[in-house]
Amino acid sequence: MKHHAAFGLEMEDIDAVVVEDSKPMQTILRSILLSFKVARVRVFDSVDDALEASFAEPPNVFLTDWRMEPTSGYQFLRLVRHRHMEPLCYVPILFITAHGTRPLVDKALRAGAHHVLVKPVSPSTLHKRLRWIMNDERPMVLEHSGFYNIHGIQKTMDDQAEKMQSLANARLHHQLSTRKRAAVEDAIETAFDKKLEQAPVISHRAQSTPKKAVKAAAKQKRNSGFAAVRGMKQH
Repeated sequence: MKHHAAFGLEMEDIDAVVVEDSKPMQTILRSILLSFKVARVRVFDSVDDALEASFAEPPNVFLTDWRMEPTSGYQFLRLVRHRHMEPLCYVPILFITAHGTRPLVDKALRAGAHHVLVKPVSPSTLHKRLRWIMNDERPMVLEHSGFYNIHGIQKTMDDQAEKMQSLANARLHHQLSTRKRAAVEDAIETAFDKKLEQAPVISHRAQSTPKKAVKAAAKQKRNSGFAAVRGMKQH
């Protein structure tokens, strides 16, 4: 196992190679990197040109786009990581792309990329990520496939994928529970409304009749009591 080519270096020691087929983006990245006071910045339009120059003078880090012609950023990554490409197989690769989807990031990291940034990238973000790479002590290991990769990256990505799947399942369970609760509440409300519609309507006059009957009975009872008391006095 061996550390990557930028591990332990200072920013002023970095020899950076930019592989980018967009001229405006080349200018932006060159300007940002030079503002960090790196040792050298080399910019290339194609993967072939970058590889030819890098074999003669290996850089400390590659910054590359993902979608390029005729050789894509992913193909460049796989070429560099092959064991026959030593010492370039130890050079960290940082992708800067406008298409930073989750599947793309997963594919890039599993294949040995150190980082993926999404355009437009700010100088502060790029500086932070380069600092992170220079302090990344994970060694490069040769896999059975014949390609070098970052030690432990597959397990890290598997754990992250499992965590994302758990979150997705929890979200789905919450949505289903919410729908079931809404359905139950609707059913209860419908049944309650139906019961109210079927209940007999009692008029105000009908409601007052029992009250009058109670009052009359009470009055009759009082009168009977008074009559009984008068009869006892007469005797």
